Amino acid sequence: MLFTYSPQALAENWLNQTFIQILSEGMRRIISGHQVDVWPSVIPVARRSVLRGRSGIRKRLEEFWKEFLTLNLATQEVLLASLNQQSRLPDALFDNSACVEIDRFPDGIRKATIDLFRFLFEEQLTSIKVGAECLRDLHYTAIYDQVPSRVCPFCGLGHFRAPGAPRHALDHYMPITRYPFMGADLRNLPPMCSECNSDFKKNIDILRDRRGRRRRCVDPYNGPFYIVSLAKSLPFAGSVKNGIRLPKWNIQFKGGPQSEAENWDRIFKIRERYQRDVLNAEFRSWLEHFVHWYVRGGHGGGIGDEIAAAIPKYIDTVIQDGLADKAFLKAEVFRMLLRECTNYRRGGEMKAFLEILIANV
Repeated sequence: MLFTYSPQALAENWLNQTFIQILSEGMRRIISGHQVDVWPSVIPVARRSVLRGRSGIRKRLEEFWKEFLTLNLATQEVLLASLNQQSRLPDALFDNSACVEIDRFPDGIRKATIDLFRFLFEEQLTSIKVGAECLRDLHYTAIYDQVPSRVCPFCGLGHFRAPGAPRHALDHYMPITRYPFMGADLRNLPPMCSECNSDFKKNIDILRDRRGRRRRCVDPYNGPFYIVSLAKSLPFAGSVKNGIRLPKWNIQFKGGPQSEAENWDRIFKIRERYQRDVLNAEFRSWLEHFVHWYVRGGHGGGIGDEIAAAIPKYIDTVIQDGLADKAFLKAEVFRMLLRECTNYRRGGEMKAFLEILIANV
């Protein structure tokens, strides 16, 4: 991620936690040979008035207990352990715990668990209100109000719509079909742009790769977050596009453990998207914009050293190195060009290239 969300956005994140408490206590009672409390007594007092009349929850909770009672003791204990592991957010994202998936259990309890938490996610987060706003919208508004430049932190490319506009698709960081016990937890429902959510993440298991190996994940509310670096990219070593030879891009993530960074890239295809959709696509137009700024603004003559000396001013006053309009990538491209100009072996080639661009305006 490029930045994190404020934990203050989780102020009303109580719905999922309430049902983790209900299920945990009830499962322990059954395992020890006792009966579970009946509805609505099973609901914690602090939430009873809000939840007691919600018959859809009651029906699905009763179905869960029915299926849980059919399991043998060993399976009941493993399911309880799975609940405890899955619900330990944010630790479950990086603690290397087993975090057993729901498909390891019989169909009856698997379906009942997913049905209960999907119902909480799809129906309750949008119908339970605090004041005039539902839980889902409160969460989104709190995030939107603090997000820099209103861009998606998972990619820095997509934008967030303002509260009141049609909602972005909302899906689970830890997929509900694998880890349903976090199905209505707002910590597991971080807003992201539609491209990140629908086109890239989809139903990817963020905790395990295709070989089943445990992976460490970025916590959207606590990081780590990263700065994108193009410092090791090599100009004039890539493919030819729009009549110009592109750099050979080397996209690195600086600022935190590489294990989390590489998993972020695996899930959201960050390097692939930056290279294909931004760097290759925009490189020539970015150069042309710089050249016109340089010439029309009278920022120097046609000598390579003068052109190179103007690049820091262009970064500071025009690009401004933020998240808006992909500036974090554009600024890195021009830093790369400036570094190349000062390279004692290859600097002459880059300065000659810039001289040609200026001469052809």
